[in-house]
Amino acid sequence: MNIKIEAKKRETKMKSDLTTMRNAQIIPAIIYKAGEEGLEISIVEADFTKEYKKSIGEISYFLINVDGKEYKTIIKEKQIHPVSRRVQHIDFLELVPGNKSSLKVPLKYSGEPVGLKEGGKLEILIREITIKCLPKDIPEEIKIDLTPLAVGQSIYFKDLEMKNIYSSLPGNTALAQVKGAKIVL
Repeated sequence: MNIKIEAKKRETKMKSDLTTMRNAQIIPAIIYKAGEEGLEISIVEADFTKEYKKSIGEISYFLINVDGKEYKTIIKEKQIHPVSRRVQHIDFLELVPGNKSSLKVPLKYSGEPVGLKEGGKLEILIREITIKCLPKDIPEEIKIDLTPLAVGQSIYFKDLEMKNIYSSLPGNTALAQVKGAKIVL
C-alpha cells in the first residue's frame, strides 16, 4: 500500500521546540538513509493519523514529499505517548534500490486446522518476523495456511517459502501449533 504524505523540513535546536510542535498537532519525524545523516521533518498529525489507520496490519510504503522531493520510505519505529496514545515521533527508513533493508513483516494466518475438529486448540506463537531483503522483494505480509495442521503438529519457520528474503530466525522456530486438549482425571 502506498501512502502519500506532505512534510516540511524542520529546524529545531532545543527539546522545547519539539514540545511546541506536538502541542500544535505536528509530529516530529526523521528520514534515515543508509550511510547518510537523517533528514529532520515535521508532519501534520491529523493527516498522518488518517492515512496510517488505513495501513494497520500490513507493510505500507510512505511516499513523503519534502519541498518537492519525494522519498519512498517505511516506518522503522514510532514512539507513542503512554497515556494519550498520540504519536510522539516517527523514524522513517528510505528504501534505496539495490540496498537491503531490515524490517518487521506481519504473518497472516488462514484456514482452519483439521486438528481443531479433533478437539485440539490452535496457538499462534509468532505474529511478525524481522526480515532483510531488497525493496523490490518486500512482501506486504507473509501468508501461512494452517489447514493441514493436525493435533500435535506445528508450522516452523523453515516451512515458509520466501525467495530472496532472509531472517536470523532459526529454522526450527515454531510459528503456530495445534495442541491436544488436556484431560483432567
